[in-house]
Parts: sequence; structure tokens; C-alpha cells
Amino acid sequence: MDSEVIQKSLDDLYRELDDLKAKNATQKSEIANLRTKIDDSANERDNLNAEVKHLSEQIKTLRSKRDSLNARVKELKLKRDELRAQAAEKREKLTKLLEQTQHMSEQIKGSVSELYHQINSLDWYIQTNTLAPKTERNIIAKISALEMNLAKHKGLRNVKDKLLQLRVEVGALRIQAQSTHGELTKIAEESEKVHRSMQELAKAVIEKRKAADLKHAEYLQRHQQRRESVNKLRENLQLIDQLRSKIGEAKESPRLKGEKVKSKYKEMATEKVRTGGKLSFEEFQALMEDSASEGDEE
Repeated sequence: MDSEVIQKSLDDLYRELDDLKAKNATQKSEIANLRTKIDDSANERDNLNAEVKHLSEQIKTLRSKRDSLNARVKELKLKRDELRAQAAEKREKLTKLLEQTQHMSEQIKGSVSELYHQINSLDWYIQTNTLAPKTERNIIAKISALEMNLAKHKGLRNVKDKLLQLRVEVGALRIQAQSTHGELTKIAEESEKVHRSMQELAKAVIEKRKAADLKHAEYLQRHQQRRESVNKLRENLQLIDQLRSKIGEAKESPRLKGEKVKSKYKEMATEKVRTGGKLSFEEFQALMEDSASEGDEE
């Protein structure tokens, strides 16, 4: 009966050992698979981080370009505003000169050629005729009035020359202001374009960084799974060692038990032989086996 129980126990231990071996084979395969997945996750994460770094460098370059363009736009705005202010100042002067010209025109009589003709005629008349002092004084006074009128014409001409010069200057300033405005508008549009490119890259960086973070989380999760699998494998290996010890003990147990019983029968047989008692079959057998063993040794 004991032998059957021991045999049954051995069969259970062997089945448990085989189950653990099969589980370990599966566990080893899972560990190897997780190692591959860990490497894949790490590679994908590192590639995404490399893309993030590359995109960030591009953003840095674009930001520097945009800031440079914005600085240029600021300079051009100042220049345009200065040109417009100068043009406005000259237009104000132009308006005043126009008013002055109108006022002078209202005071001037005759044309320049007519005034020259009258002056020359009167001067010639004085030189070619003998005149009474009073008459000559009157003619000279008339010539002086004509010369004053002629001076007004010359003053008006000077004012008109200034008007023309101011118109030219105002026109030049206006053209420069328009040209400057056109240039700064073009640069501002380029700056806006660069800024939009930066925004697109920034969105890409956010998406790539999120993906990299997910891959890193996946990497950590698989690392934990592998660690748990390795620990489970170690536990199974310890159980296998324990099972093997139990199997060895189970195999050893019947022999030790038999040796103990035989030793007891031998002691009883020896005592009965000494006292003259009757031996049982088991006692006789134990005594004979012991004698046989001694004979073999001899």
C-alpha cells in the first residue's frame, strides 16, 4: 500500500515537473519575444526623438530668419514714416508758397517783356531829349515804379522756382515712401510665411513628441512585462529544483524504510538466538540475509 502511494506521489511529481518544463519553454519564448518588442519600441522611440530634434532645429532656424525679417520691417517702417513726415512738411511749405504766389500775382501788372519795353523806351527818351527837370523827374519816377513792378515779377519767378523744387522734392519723397512701403510689405509677407511654416513644424513636433512618449511608455511596459516573466521563470526553476529534490526523496523513501524494518527484524532475531527463542519467518529471513551479506564480503 505504501509503495502504491509513493508511486502515485512520484507520478504526480513527474507530471508537475513536466508541466513546469513546458511552462518554462513558453516563458522563455515570451521573454525572447518581449526582448524583440522592447528593442523595436526603443528604436521607434529614438527615431521619433531624432525627428523631434531635427524639426526643432528647423524651427530654431526659421525663428531666427523671422526675427531678422521683422527687424528689417521695423527699420523700413521707421524710414517710411520719416519720409512721409518730410513730405508732409514740404507740402505744408508748398501750400504757403502757393498762397504767397497768388498774393504776389494779384499785385503785379503787365508782363515782364512789356515792363522791359516800357523801361527801355522811357530811358531812351530821357537820353535823346532835352527835358525840363520836373518832366525828367516824373519820367525817372515812372521808370522806378516800372522797375519795382519788374522786381516783383522776378520775386514771383523765384517763388515759382521754389514751388517747382518743392513739388519735385515732395514727389521724390512720396515715391521713396511708396517704394519703402512696398519693400516692407513684401518682407512682412515673407515673415508671415516663415511664421506659418514654424507653426506647422511646431504642430509636427508636438505630434512626434506625443508618439515618442507613447513609445517610451510602451518600452517601459514591455520592460516590466519581461521583468515579471523573468521572475516567473526563476520561480519555476526554483520549483523544478524543489520537485527534483522531492522526487529524489520519494525514490529514496521505500529503500530507507525497508532498511529500517530489516534492521529491526535483525535485532529481534539476534536477541532470540541469544536467548533461545523461536524465530519468525521475517526474523529468520533478516538473519539469513545478513549472514549472506557477510559471506559475500568474505
